[in-house]
Amino acid sequence: MPIRFNYCPHCNEKIMFRIDLGDIDTSQYPAPVYIIHEDKSCGKLSTFYVDSLLRISYKELDKKPGGIKTIRSIK
Repeated sequence: MPIRFNYCPHCNEKIMFRIDLGDIDTSQYPAPVYIIHEDKSCGKLSTFYVDSLLRISYKELDKKPGGIKTIRSIK
């Protein structure tokens, strides 16, 4: 399970999370996945879009339809 990082679109802090192909809908790319920023000062959910190599292509503040799994960030 690869560990990826990006920045939270709510607080702009660096977040890390584990993601696997089983966490996304492989019938569509970029595939949405929900990430919860596990931090006392944030704790918000965002939609991240990943490609077939599990790279983040873009992110949005809101929960957008289509994600199949919610992933919690690693502290």
